[in-house]
Amino acid sequence: MRAAQSLIDQLLNDDWPLFITTNTPTGLDTISRRYGARVESGYPPVDVPKAVDRFVDALSPAAAIFIELEIWPNRLATLAARNIPVALINARLSSTSLIRYQRFGALIRQSLQGITCICAQTEEDAGRFHNMAVPNRKIHITGNLKFDQAIDQSQVEAGWQLRGLIGRERPVWVAASVRQGEAAWIREAHEALLASFPDAMLIAVPRHPERFQWLDVDGEEVWDRHVIKASAPGEGSEPYRTAHVLLADTVGEMIKYLAAGDVSFVGGSLVPVGGHNPLEPAVLGKPVLMGPQVRNFQQVDELLASEGARFRVHDADELAESLEHLFRDRHVLDATGRNAQAVIEAHRGASTRTMKILEDTVLSGTRPETR
Repeated sequence: MRAAQSLIDQLLNDDWPLFITTNTPTGLDTISRRYGARVESGYPPVDVPKAVDRFVDALSPAAAIFIELEIWPNRLATLAARNIPVALINARLSSTSLIRYQRFGALIRQSLQGITCICAQTEEDAGRFHNMAVPNRKIHITGNLKFDQAIDQSQVEAGWQLRGLIGRERPVWVAASVRQGEAAWIREAHEALLASFPDAMLIAVPRHPERFQWLDVDGEEVWDRHVIKASAPGEGSEPYRTAHVLLADTVGEMIKYLAAGDVSFVGGSLVPVGGHNPLEPAVLGKPVLMGPQVRNFQQVDELLASEGARFRVHDADELAESLEHLFRDRHVLDATGRNAQAVIEAHRGASTRTMKILEDTVLSGTRPETR
């Protein structure tokens, strides 16, 4: 949702009525917070013919826009049968996904034939879609929308206020979108950091707050005396000043937490998930630390590394060592953050390019005023 916001804003500025679907409660909450009554939103239908038919009957859309890698055979077949144009934007297709989809043979290839246009992130993505029998005339390389994602300035200001409560002189790092399988490594790295920086603070932002616990090997919750929760921190500023960990168990406030920190580790990268979005800390000028599992953001990871904006860490020891290095040398920390912001600025523009393709293809036959 955050990646799509810049394009959604352009569609709304052109008076297109939008119904936005998302698969998660967090996504719906993000839509509600940003757009309120300006859009309608809900969950998509289960990908079975009758459910899709009822859904499309209710909406009667002029066009359908899918984001990244949303190949749902029944949804695409229903839209194609009704001559509703379909765009796949910010499209990415890894070599692993290509092999997996090729195993489905004609089913996936036939589904892709109904797509009007594909706006791919990179040349490599475009080539893989072509290998799935999509004609080159339907494929456009527009870049990654995530480089254009808007920053909610109110959340940035809330992050600065939070940092004031924690203490501006303290070293603060953020573990963003942490998966449960990474929790032990994050805890171990922070314990090692505390040996060198006893006043350090970790802001832990779980990918799924409702499932997250700090567990030891016996399954018992630990750190109770040192952890405060963002949803119920206690009275005044004292809990923030004395805690070692702030567990961010609220949703839709990632920018706030990133803005409050000095350095960001991006989760989903120490476990075989493929990594989460490193551009959110980068756009705020924060050095980025990531594990080796980055297939979802391979190009972005390489760009950040090539410009000296990302540190690779493979385990808790390397994570702690990188944090200590950055906190001991603030010149390196600041320079790495500036490098991250420079990468963002150099690669903006995907939303404008994507909007032009949409206007020439899926939106060309229907104008908002005729809806």
